[in-house]
Amino acid sequence: MKIIRSLEQLHTFTEPCVIALGTFDGLHLGHKDVIGSAKEYAQRQGNCLAVFTFSNHPLSLIKPELVPVALFTQEQKHACFEEMGVDLLLDIPFDEALANLSPEEFLQKLSVLNFSCLVCGENFTFGSKGAGNIQTLTSFTQEHNCKLIVRPLVSDNQEVISSTAIRHLIAAGEVAKAQHMLGRAYTISGTVVLGNQRGNTIGFPTANLALEATKIAVPQIGVYAVNVYIDGKCYKGMGNIGKNPTFGDVEEARLEVNIFDFNGNLYGKEITVAFIERIRGEVKFASVDALVEQIKKDKETCLNLL
Repeated sequence: MKIIRSLEQLHTFTEPCVIALGTFDGLHLGHKDVIGSAKEYAQRQGNCLAVFTFSNHPLSLIKPELVPVALFTQEQKHACFEEMGVDLLLDIPFDEALANLSPEEFLQKLSVLNFSCLVCGENFTFGSKGAGNIQTLTSFTQEHNCKLIVRPLVSDNQEVISSTAIRHLIAAGEVAKAQHMLGRAYTISGTVVLGNQRGNTIGFPTANLALEATKIAVPQIGVYAVNVYIDGKCYKGMGNIGKNPTFGDVEEARLEVNIFDFNGNLYGKEITVAFIERIRGEVKFASVDALVEQIKKDKETCLNLL
């Protein structure tokens, strides 16, 4: 997958293409529908599949205090696009110069590319202050003898799928519902750090991730059934997001994962945790023995879910 990070570099890609347009800040089923439609048309025409998106959320320039928490890292985003078969990713910074382009100026710059079709969702807007819309694109494509495909919004149980809705679900711990909207389990990747090593003493060793370092949405505090990916291999497990109230010695919430059927040293290693379902909230137990008994029950619950 070729990545272009500047409008000034568009001329470096000369092959015929179909372009999917969007912010794509969650790559949920609605976004996948747009990109999938572009891919289908591109394959029929023998064209490359291109995606135009932004490397930063537009609100980071317009209203920084309103920037929503990310649903994936840049690395995860690029990996998702590549898995979807994208040939050209236009990952353009949303800066002052881009924000001030009129819809017509934006389309003129985009026209450096040799595209036969533009694909977007029905609520897509572009150009300065979002002045460009589907009507603008319709007029442009008719004038330039190319095709426009406008996809309807995608719903899940009568609720429109959106990145905002998914963020709310994750914050509420509703990771199973978020998975329905994403079309994949919500994941957090990070480097395993040294914890209190208390898990070893109670028979449930954990791999610990510092959540403040992930810089993406964190599910509600509680215990989760999870899948853990290590070096491309998937392991079942249970994860806890919280501050260990039974011991009271953790200031910042962290993610601790007990990985079933795994033995090995993970310190300093990158792992990915996929959240399948929240099974309970965080509890302060009266004793360590009571905690261990509950963890045993949690493991059985997780095994039944995974």
